[in-house]
Amino acid sequence: MTTSGSNSQQPNILPQLDGLRAFAALIVVGSHTGQIGLPITFPSLTGGFGVLLFFMLSGFLMGYLYLHKPLDVASVAHYVAARVARIMPIYLLAVTLAYIASAALGPQFLYYIDGNDFLRLLVFSGSSHIFWSIPPEVQFYVVFGVFWYAVRRGYVGLTVPAIVLLAGVTMLFRPIFPGISLPSYFHIFFLGATLAVMVRSGVTGMISAKLAAFIQAVCITALLMVSLRVWPDEAFLESIGWNDNAVIYGDIGLAVCFGAFLLASTVPNRFGSAIFANRPMRRIGRYSFSLYLFHGPILAETRYLASDRLPGSIVVTIGICLSLAVAALAFHWFERPVQDALRPQIAKLTYAVIVRVRRAFGWAQPAPPHLVEPAIKVANNP
Repeated sequence: MTTSGSNSQQPNILPQLDGLRAFAALIVVGSHTGQIGLPITFPSLTGGFGVLLFFMLSGFLMGYLYLHKPLDVASVAHYVAARVARIMPIYLLAVTLAYIASAALGPQFLYYIDGNDFLRLLVFSGSSHIFWSIPPEVQFYVVFGVFWYAVRRGYVGLTVPAIVLLAGVTMLFRPIFPGISLPSYFHIFFLGATLAVMVRSGVTGMISAKLAAFIQAVCITALLMVSLRVWPDEAFLESIGWNDNAVIYGDIGLAVCFGAFLLASTVPNRFGSAIFANRPMRRIGRYSFSLYLFHGPILAETRYLASDRLPGSIVVTIGICLSLAVAALAFHWFERPVQDALRPQIAKLTYAVIVRVRRAFGWAQPAPPHLVEPAIKVANNP
């Protein structure tokens, strides 16, 4: 495994992946309409497909954005700052708002959490409602640092077999791991990161645009057939987790199919661009995290206010549109401004901490000129 060679030929941004995030988020939103008594856009368990795609995209994006970069203090500081600023502010806002609403409205609130739930969610160890999927994501960001270190230090021959073995072991023992722990989904994240290495290595150059479009079309058609329950084989639906979301995340065949879909989506083609790289889908992809966090109560409130006055299909449409509107407002008024404000500060602080640790253990080395002065300034003024 290598991350060099054709790195310079690969763009840092793949527009199609924004659309894939939107696709995953909309699947999750659609799957939750039935849970609050609205007409079912997608059956409830279809949301597991959306979360699986989110996890694989996270693994892919981390591998694609970082594994080809040198592992130095500046890169680590950038990585920590980007991950913390991306996840923590909007997540903590959503959790805090859920707790305030729970105190005001009581157990009837869709995202009801008590004080104990609130504290657990604050430290990424809670499993309440939609928030359950954030702890595995955060845990993966930590473990990815170890993978990154091994790849950049040339330990690939040792690391890859060890990680493949670890992925196999965690899959075998999934039932004993908590649902909010990384081992339950490690193989999904790892497959995403592996696909990123393949893309950076130029493997997708051997995939024709027509073949990529065909794979995407087949995968989307199959997903819709399963989601709308028009797949003719009931036994097959059972085997991929129709009645048990845990089966969805543990099915290696399903993970490989989603991996093929993701890999094909990195190959520019007219079909994929029309579906995923168009402006509306890319914009929804930017809002996808806020949409994921906030859509539930918005759908529930829309049902409460309008279900007696309007047809169910209209209520669903209004609820989804309102969810998108709130997600857009959250992104532009909170998520993006807070990220922009926090990222440089977190990077400087992280850099300063690393500099101090390296000095303390005698591991100091020359630092990049554009970061050394602010880092040293922060380090000398704790």
